Amino acid sequence: MANLISQGVDKVEELMGHSPHPAIVALPIGAWAFSNFCDGLAMLTDEAKYDDAARLSMAVGLAGASIAVVTGLNDYSKIPTERPSHDVATTHALGNAVVGTLFGISYIMRLNAQARGGRASLSARLLAMAGGGLMLYTGWLGGKLVAEMGEGVYPAMEDMQQQEDEEGRNEDHGRERLHADAPLGKQDE
Repeated sequence: MANLISQGVDKVEELMGHSPHPAIVALPIGAWAFSNFCDGLAMLTDEAKYDDAARLSMAVGLAGASIAVVTGLNDYSKIPTERPSHDVATTHALGNAVVGTLFGISYIMRLNAQARGGRASLSARLLAMAGGGLMLYTGWLGGKLVAEMGEGVYPAMEDMQQQEDEEGRNEDHGRERLHADAPLGKQDE
């Protein structure tokens, strides 16, 4: 089953031209940030409609995170363990597991409170806000993996270079190409 899922993610990646993970993570990040915002409004105004919005957007974030986990693990499996980026990716993944757990526990607490006719507790709100704070860090790590460490970038750049070579042109696209054997170093000219 896992191999079938991985093949499916690889097929989507092939169609998109890059990993679907960066696009998919926008859903849980946005939904959870909105949930935190609604929690803040609920605490400021004491209006139940903001509790409802926080809970619903949290559910959307949890659903999106379940897909982001699949695509992220697929990307993670392609990073050689000897690369420095592997340790960063491990921290990113473990941190996001904690983020998802914090939001998941908060969501369950909210559902229980709603079933009893109550509202979100301070504990449920604090768990979600802790998840939101940690999410800022893990999102930054994800950006570091791509923008600074070149994960997920080199295959596209390699394809671009091959196409340029086949067409007999060599254009400067504003970024120095990375060498496949030295993902953090510049290509020797």
